[in-house]
Amino acid sequence: MNATSMVEASTGLSDAPMISPENTLLCIFSYNMGRSLQICLGSIEEMCPNFPVIICDDSSEDPATRNVLATWMDGGGSVWTNNAPKLGKRHGNLYENIGHMLNTAEARGFTYILMIQDDMQFVRPLTSEICRQYSDLFESSRNVVQVDIRFLRRGSYRVLPDLRAYDNGPGTAYADVGLTHIGRLKASGWRLDEGERANRDGLAALGYRRLFPFSAVAMHVPFPRTYRKGKPKLSLLPFRRGRYSFRSMTAQEILDMDARPLDQPPLFRTFLHPKDMTLSRLVYWCRKDTKIFN
Repeated sequence: MNATSMVEASTGLSDAPMISPENTLLCIFSYNMGRSLQICLGSIEEMCPNFPVIICDDSSEDPATRNVLATWMDGGGSVWTNNAPKLGKRHGNLYENIGHMLNTAEARGFTYILMIQDDMQFVRPLTSEICRQYSDLFESSRNVVQVDIRFLRRGSYRVLPDLRAYDNGPGTAYADVGLTHIGRLKASGWRLDEGERANRDGLAALGYRRLFPFSAVAMHVPFPRTYRKGKPKLSLLPFRRGRYSFRSMTAQEILDMDARPLDQPPLFRTFLHPKDMTLSRLVYWCRKDTKIFN
């Protein structure tokens, strides 16, 4: 924690309180994922049992997805559906939905929104220790607008020793996934544009940052169903897209992961193990990281 943050913490002036179920809304952005959405919800119930959750659905037509949504609501879960036409947009109404949920969370008094996609799962618990780690990253600087909770793909990451965290350069400040500080995003004056890259570059130009923590807790499932402009994207391999997931980490695996040297980023191939795969496991190991998740 830098000197400014220490003063803010001691005087009660910090705008980054400890992340908790009282100030953090988990929001799942959903569209036609069916089984993957079910995996996502199951992992949240297991790993984040006390956090409030809302599903923001982009008017799914898929019967399996509608079934999952109905079951969730029957159990008392919250769903908000955007029935507005998608007008051929590549990502449907995703950015309108994100804006709506940011406003909803702010109106309900939340400091943070944890944005989750319906093809994601938690693989380890979102404990108070993890929440403290993420809170410290927000408190390190008012320019930190997001903490990305995902395991990483292979790539070039900078190690930030003072923060015990990582980034991949000053040009990345936003993703459609992760913990977002609502007040800071609103104070930036940036209006969400269509496309993750436009928002990433726009917020970076304003001096904001997105950090990757030492302890990741979630990841996209391998080989999800994929859509482009609302239509399913055809893919021959693997055959059972949308049915796969990762095994939850064991207590020993978590200990081993958190005992690793800082210069080893939390790569998904190092720490996560796919399940329900037979021959598809060969495809998993042979494909590039970017091809595993789209």
